[in-house]
Amino acid sequence: MDRRPLLASRDLAEFSGSRMFDIRWYLDGRDGYQSYLAGHLPGASFIDLDATATSVAQPTAGRHPLPSPEVFVQAIAMLGIEPGRQVILMDDARGSIAARLWWMLDALGIEAYVLQGGVASLESTKLCTSPCPPMPVAPWRPPIDTWPRSRIVTTDAIESDPSRYLLLDARATTRYLGIEEPIDRIGGHIPGARSLPWPTMLDLLETEGWRSDSRIQAILNDDRQLVAYCGSGVTACALVLAFRAIGTEVSLYPASYSGWSSDATHPICTVDCESECVT
Repeated sequence: MDRRPLLASRDLAEFSGSRMFDIRWYLDGRDGYQSYLAGHLPGASFIDLDATATSVAQPTAGRHPLPSPEVFVQAIAMLGIEPGRQVILMDDARGSIAARLWWMLDALGIEAYVLQGGVASLESTKLCTSPCPPMPVAPWRPPIDTWPRSRIVTTDAIESDPSRYLLLDARATTRYLGIEEPIDRIGGHIPGARSLPWPTMLDLLETEGWRSDSRIQAILNDDRQLVAYCGSGVTACALVLAFRAIGTEVSLYPASYSGWSSDATHPICTVDCESECVT
């Protein structure tokens, strides 16, 4: 049966044989593992985002580059993830962090789901405070050597043919407009990008409001290739996940704004580009 990649807590019972993982991570440096120990779904093992789903930060590649598929598979096999096994992912950020791992597993052909609403959607009285050890399996050979070009867009591609893409900026609007920028070299966004904060998209998805929202309908009716980015390439995956849930494919720009803005020759925009995509 064709399922949406977002899974409601009431449906968890149908996935009793699945591997379950909690992938909490915080931009402000808080300890995700300690948050996991404070209360998580029984049977869910912890995944360290930095150790598993990212590579070493490099200026033009962004703060959270994708590791190679081979390196990623070696890490997830030690956690008990293998072909043919369903995977349930969750966090305490409405799925915005878990979406990164979902994107990577989906690219490998692993059937993965993200808990809609995250840990907050679970009954607090049934949460567990004891760590759940993962069940490792033997490392396996990934079906791909590099992440599919059909699913990612590079900086070179954006530079060479910007008119081909409709870029969706998943960050807060204040960062998109350059009003505030707590991390990157300079505030603003990639010229031509549209602001679509990931929490806004998740709200529209949960309420079915995307069906009547003029911004979303304009995006869906655009002939260009849709590409999501954020600050480092993590929460942009929440947009990819949300659009997949409504039947639309969105590519990922892994380097995201941190990679783009690290090059001083790249133009930066601080003007709202929304009017260009509203028909």
